[in-house]
Parts: sequence; structure tokens; C-alpha cells
Amino acid sequence: MPDQDPQIALSISQLIGPDGIPPTAMNDELRDLMNPSISARPLHLPESGRIKTVLNSEFVYYLAFDRCGSNPKHERVEQLRAAGWDYATTKDVEMFSADNVKGRGKDGFSNEIRSGDRRLMKIPKWRWQEIRKAQNLAALQQINPTRPNAGPMALGNMTPGMAHHYADDAAVRAGARVSDAATDLAEIVAGGQASGNASVAHVK
Repeated sequence: MPDQDPQIALSISQLIGPDGIPPTAMNDELRDLMNPSISARPLHLPESGRIKTVLNSEFVYYLAFDRCGSNPKHERVEQLRAAGWDYATTKDVEMFSADNVKGRGKDGFSNEIRSGDRRLMKIPKWRWQEIRKAQNLAALQQINPTRPNAGPMALGNMTPGMAHHYADDAAVRAGARVSDAATDLAEIVAGGQASGNASVAHVK
């Protein structure tokens, strides 16, 4: 009977039966499963396009859409280049997967690092910080469109200058006057206004 591997929660009898299986009768997988000297280590493949080491920390890196092949589309990367981005190179990063690096020269240099239809771009860190700050300011403006310097608004003050209050259920019911069509019409014809401001819903 082989030794129990502490990584296996089941008892040996549950795996190989109460009478056991001679090691010579085990197939390779069962023999490895029962072997306590073999550690169970799963296979974790690196994500395509993942950077292993940043060699140049003066830049921020971003995978942008850039399709090659019979129906190429390079509009996105060209827009980014016009806005100050550039292609990342093997002097900037080391990739987990060597397949991400295309067209290496004799010196191993390449400025085409891609994962499928995405190409790795770079931008100076200070410019990236400016972009992110502009995006965050725009987000703050969206939650506070009328008072940009006063901090985020609550639901109760999204319309500055207008009186507002929160009413509980008891206060609403106390001020309710059930509307009657005939009475309201008579009041309006007499030059007044309808006094009813509520209706009753009859739920069966």
C-alpha cells in the first residue's frame, strides 16, 4: 500500500479500494497521484500581450486596436500617434510571450509588439497623467454640472436655487385631498382651482 499524499483529501481506500492496487498495476497517472514527492502545480499560461518587465518606466503602455491582414485598419493607432503616442519597442518592455514581438532585427530590436489585432503603444508618463486628470475632472463635472467648484451634489440639491425638502409617508398622507371630478370641475368653472391633489387606487 503506497504512502498517503497529504495533498489528497480522500482516503487511499476511497481511491484504490479497500484491498489496494499493487504499484506495478497502477498506470502512470495514478502512480503520480499517489506519489507524495510530486507537488501538484497547475499550468498558468501568461495572458497574450502581458508585459513581463517594464524596462523604460518613463512611459505608460497601452494595447490599441490595430488590425493587419487582408482587411487592415490602422485608424486607431494613427490617431494615437497624432496625439503624442508612439509604438512601444523591445527597449521599453520585455513580454511574457516571445510571439508578441514581430519582425526582430539581427540585434533583437523590434518596434512591433502586438497581440492579435492589438499593438502595444506608449506615451510619456507625464502626458498620461494629464490625460487621466482631464478624464477625472470630466467625471466630476458630470456628477456636479452646475457648481463645478462646490463639490459633488446630493440628490436634494441638483437644482440649485429651488426650494426642496424630503417628505415622509405620514406627511404626504396628511396633506392629501382626494380629488373628485365633479367637485374639481365646479371649482374651476367658478373661477377657482381644483382642491383635490390625490386619488385613491383600488387594488383587488
